[in-house]
Amino acid sequence: MQQNGKSYSRTEDDGFGNIINFYGTRFKTTELLVGWAYDSRNRALFADRGTRGSVSVSYTAPGSDVEYYVANLEFLKYLPLFGRFRLAFDAELGYGQAIGDTTALPPFRQFFAGGPDSVRGYRESRLGPKDDFGNPYGGNMKVVGRTELIVPLPEKFSTSARLSLFYDIGNVFSTGNRVQFTSKLQADGTRTPVDYDFAYDKLKKSAGISVEWLAPLGLFRFSYAFPMNADKGDLFRYEDEVERFQFSIGQAF
Repeated sequence: MQQNGKSYSRTEDDGFGNIINFYGTRFKTTELLVGWAYDSRNRALFADRGTRGSVSVSYTAPGSDVEYYVANLEFLKYLPLFGRFRLAFDAELGYGQAIGDTTALPPFRQFFAGGPDSVRGYRESRLGPKDDFGNPYGGNMKVVGRTELIVPLPEKFSTSARLSLFYDIGNVFSTGNRVQFTSKLQADGTRTPVDYDFAYDKLKKSAGISVEWLAPLGLFRFSYAFPMNADKGDLFRYEDEVERFQFSIGQAF
């Protein structure tokens, strides 16, 4: 048994006469999950009072080919201001770590950030560690906080639409020294280590406006964000991928 499962390789024809080699690992794992959830919101959609929170911990069972644990914490709180104005605070923290001989979390257990459900104004799941080719690798630590000022609408629209001003902050990090990341390939063929450990100044920030509309086909969400500290990139790092206007269909904030 290898550190992250059993190694395998295969070859495929890309249809143009080129042979491509694929390398990876296979493993079987069973997770034990324990969690707790609380919800006192006055309604599921367009709530303006109450609290929602949850905490969960997953741990691999004995006999799994890879060993790791993952913990998640989510918290949402609505606070009344003056009149019908409301503040909504949403926080999401996640942390996982490989244990034993395993050197990294499996890909499906890595955390990702950026996009309509995370830090708006940055492309979905594109923040945090990247591989040598600029593809998101994910991280074992996620920190995201979102604050919204809910602007009151006329009563006839209050149950089907929401307008808010928001401020988002967050990122994904790789902590510890089990997985080492390298920089972009240099002209001389060399690469240097890149630090993706947590630091407050690495938290990405954005502000903007959001509109949610409950249509017959589902809940439509639109946002326009202004990234406040997007990294322009340099010789070693890829630049942050900015996406000011974003649209999604899904659960309300």
